Amino acid sequence: MREFLFGPAYQRHQVTLTIAAGGTGKTSLCIAEAVAMASGSSFIEKSHRPLRVWIYNGEEPLDEIDRRIKAAAMAQKLDHEALKERLFVNSGRSANRINLSSGADKARLEVNEPLVRSLIDSIAGQIDVVIVDPFISTHSVSENDNTGIDMMVKAWARIAEQGKCAVHLVHHASKGGSSDSADASRGASSLAAAARHVRNLSQLGPKDTERLGVRDGSLQRYVTIRATKQNNSGESAASYIRLSSVAIGNDPNPDNPGDIVGVVESFAPTIDQYELDDIVSAALDALDSLETRDVYSSNSPDWFGYAIAEVLGADGKTHRQDIESVIDLMLRSRVIETYNRPGKNGRKRDCLRTVGSYPTTTSMTASSPAPASLPSPEENKEADSEASLSA
Repeated sequence: MREFLFGPAYQRHQVTLTIAAGGTGKTSLCIAEAVAMASGSSFIEKSHRPLRVWIYNGEEPLDEIDRRIKAAAMAQKLDHEALKERLFVNSGRSANRINLSSGADKARLEVNEPLVRSLIDSIAGQIDVVIVDPFISTHSVSENDNTGIDMMVKAWARIAEQGKCAVHLVHHASKGGSSDSADASRGASSLAAAARHVRNLSQLGPKDTERLGVRDGSLQRYVTIRATKQNNSGESAASYIRLSSVAIGNDPNPDNPGDIVGVVESFAPTIDQYELDDIVSAALDALDSLETRDVYSSNSPDWFGYAIAEVLGADGKTHRQDIESVIDLMLRSRVIETYNRPGKNGRKRDCLRTVGSYPTTTSMTASSPAPASLPSPEENKEADSEASLSA
C-alpha cells in the first residue's frame, strides 16, 4: 500500500508540491501541518500517529520560524513544548545553507552528490517528513532552466526514496497563472511534472465567499486548497483555510500580548450555513461543468450530490439527506430533470440535466411541498405518463 502520512500531500518516498502566490498563507499552512503531524493531531487531514518532521526554511531567520511554530501550536491548542522531540527546524539564513547544485555555469551544472548523500544518511530512519520552503532556496539553478530544475527536484526525489521520507516542496505561483492548474508554478514546468501530487492555494473571490456563507467582508482572509495533480491518489474535494493571527505572549511584561503572529485556521462550511438559493445555485453551477458525475442515485460514487458538496466545500456523506432533499425539490420544480444514459457497464441509469431557467426559492416553495415529502423521480414519471394519456 502507498503510505500517505498526512493526506495526499505527504506521501513517503515521494516528492509533492504546494504552489501559491504571496500572501495566501503557504508557509503558515505548512507550519500548521508540521505542528499537527509532530503532535499526532489533525488539521484538515487526519493524523494516524505522531511523526518526526523537519522544516527547512530558506527565507526566515530561526527566531521568526520559532515564533510561527509557537503561534500555530497555540491556534491548534497543542503543547508547544511537546513538539521539541519530533519537530526539527533549520534556517537557510544560517551558514549551513542547502545547495543541491554545483558547477560554475549551466554547461557544467551537476548535482551536489556529497550533500545529497549526507542528507539521506541524516534523514533515513530519523525523519518522516521534510518540508522545503521554498524550493528555490535549495539550489542555484535558473527557475526557467527545465533541465536544471528537473535535476534538482529529482535530487529531492532521491532523498525521499532513499531517506524513506516524504518531501514536500513549496514554490511561488507565476504572475497571472491559473490557480486551477499545476502549470501555475513560476518558471520551469519540470518542477510540477516531477511532483507526484500538486496543490494550489488561491484567495477566494466574491462569488466563492458568497457560496461558502462568508459574510464578514474579509475576502482576502479565505483561501482555497485545491489538488491540481494527483498521480497516486484519487479525486479530493477542495479544502479551505482562514488567515488569522494570535498573540504569542512573548513580551517579558505579562500585561502586554507580545508579538502578533499570522496563523491559518481550517474552515469547513456546512450545509446549515447556506440559504436554499445558495445550494440551488451551487447545484446548477456544478451541473453545467460536469460530464459524468451527474447520477441521481446517492448510492453511486458518481452521485450528483457529491459535486454539489464539492462546490460548497461541504461533506457530501455527512449532509446526504439535506442534499437529496434539495435535488428532489429541484426535480419537482422542473429546474432539473432525469434522463437515461448508459453507464460504464452499458446499463442505463438515471442522470440529471438542467431544464430552462431556475426559479426563485419563493416560487419553488410556494407551489411545492417540503423537500422531505417530495415524490421520487419514478413517481414523477408515472404522473407525467398519466397526464400524457389523459391529454
